[in-house]
Amino acid sequence: GAAAAGAMAGAAAVHAPNGFFNQGGGYEYAATLGLTAAGLAITGPGRISLDHLLGHAVNRGWMIPAAFAATAAGTAVVVGARARRLRKAKEGEQEALFEEE
Repeated sequence: GAAAAGAMAGAAAVHAPNGFFNQGGGYEYAATLGLTAAGLAITGPGRISLDHLLGHAVNRGWMIPAAFAATAAGTAVVVGARARRLRKAKEGEQEALFEEE
């Protein structure tokens, strides 16, 4: 859940310039998925879960902060690369020197 929440934070950041609503390419859906995943990460596995079935053998306290940190780093790399690509694409464009009527 923590990894998915971090990934959706990155997706919401990419879609934020388009506004809130998903119809216009906004961050509504990504934010909803991210908040849901964060809620699952915070509350932990329930009694109808694979973790409960395995006796919480792979459920360690350090895993949530590690997943948040790893996805934050990955998100920063992806959003930064996208911003650089957009800046580079904009560098090649030239504005008109004079307005034509």
